[in-house]
Amino acid sequence: MLRYIPQTDFIGGRWRNWKGMTWEIASHTKAGAADFSWRFAKAHVDNDVPFSIYPGMDRIFMMIEGDGMDLEFEDGKILQVHQKFIPHKFSCDVPLICKLRGGPSVDLNLFGARVDTSIECEIIDIKSQRQLDMTSQFTVFFALDGGCTISSTRETVELQAGDAALAFEEKALTCVSSHAKLFVGMLHHL
Repeated sequence: MLRYIPQTDFIGGRWRNWKGMTWEIASHTKAGAADFSWRFAKAHVDNDVPFSIYPGMDRIFMMIEGDGMDLEFEDGKILQVHQKFIPHKFSCDVPLICKLRGGPSVDLNLFGARVDTSIECEIIDIKSQRQLDMTSQFTVFFALDGGCTISSTRETVELQAGDAALAFEEKALTCVSSHAKLFVGMLHHL
C-alpha cells in the first residue's frame, strides 16, 4: 500500500510538554498499547525550550528550516544541529533543552519505541529515476526540496515540497524527479 499525505492533512497539536506545536504526519500504535510504536511528525521550535521526554523511544531529528540550534542534554552531551537536512539520532529518555542559534526552526521527527521498532533514515537526491528496494514494513517519505513521483506496481503518488507519503509492506518503489531531495524513514518491527 502506498498512501499520499498532503501537508494540509497533517494533524496539528501541542507537544507532549505543551512547550511547542507539532503536526503529526503518520503514526502506528499496536492494539492495547499505551503509546505509539512509531510516529512521524513536523514541529516548530520558536524559543529556547525543553523537548518532551518519551521514555523508551529513539528519535531521528532533522532541521528542515532555520538558523540552527544546540541540543543540550542533561547528561552534559551537546548535539550541534547547524545545517539543514542532516539527521541526528538520539534517545528520548534523557531530558534536553533546545537553544536556538537565531530565529525559529522547523524540524522533522521520527520516533520509534525501542521495545518493538528500530528506526533509520536516508536522505536521497533524485535527479532522474531511482529504484528503492524496500526492507522495512513501514516507510515514510517527506519531500524536502522539489517534487517527485513515487510508484509501486499498483499505485502512484505525486509529492510537492512539504508533502509526505507512507508505504506499507512494499517490496520496491520507483522515484522519479528532475531534481528532488527526499527524506526516507524506515521502520523495522523487531
